[in-house]
Amino acid sequence: MKIAVLGDIHSNLPALEAVLEDLSSQGINQVYCVGDLVGYGPKPNEVIEIIKAKRIVTVMGNYDDAVAFNLPVCGCNYKSDAERRRGEMSLSWTKAKLTQENRAFLQELPEELSVSLGNRHLLLFHGSPRALNEYLYDFDDVEVFRDIIINYPADIYIFGHTHMPYIKKISDKLFINAGSVGLPKDGNPEACYAIVEISAETKVTFKRVSYPAEQTAEDIIKAGLTEEFAEIVRTGSPIRLTN
Repeated sequence: MKIAVLGDIHSNLPALEAVLEDLSSQGINQVYCVGDLVGYGPKPNEVIEIIKAKRIVTVMGNYDDAVAFNLPVCGCNYKSDAERRRGEMSLSWTKAKLTQENRAFLQELPEELSVSLGNRHLLLFHGSPRALNEYLYDFDDVEVFRDIIINYPADIYIFGHTHMPYIKKISDKLFINAGSVGLPKDGNPEACYAIVEISAETKVTFKRVSYPAEQTAEDIIKAGLTEEFAEIVRTGSPIRLTN
């Protein structure tokens, strides 16, 4: 069984289209998305329409939650007033652009998904099973991961939110951050998704896919969003704009 996991698309339509084209030749049995379809990028409705049309099983991200339920903040980890202002502007812009039909779609997304593949139990979520907006970094104390293993039993945990792909093994449990399709922040601007092959030994491959990032950057600026968002798209730079 081979699955593809997308995450943190963030309204970046060209990136999503490139990833879907790439994975179409990978022999994938099922595609999942670990949330944050919207926010920061210029094409929220178009991204949701593709997710619906392709019937991609998706869990709710913190940004999806904020837009869907008209929350005043997205629960993002801003480190300065300037970051907060940019983030709040993006949230307001996305709320205003989203159709009622697509808002209703976001409202119905589950916060986590439990999947059995063969003899493996997978738990998919956005940030953490403890909270949509909790960040799980690969450098976090091992006790953070052990607490999740104890309280949310599974064999494989798959998530996003940090926009930085990684694999972490704790005892016989596997934590997989799928990275970001639409807004990578690990220094590589190419769209990222994960392929997880469930067999006797689980194999994880992070796929990087080039796409016309400049098109998205230009569309961000034309939409009235900020140059900082466009620069992250262009460079994959870990600018302090964590969502």
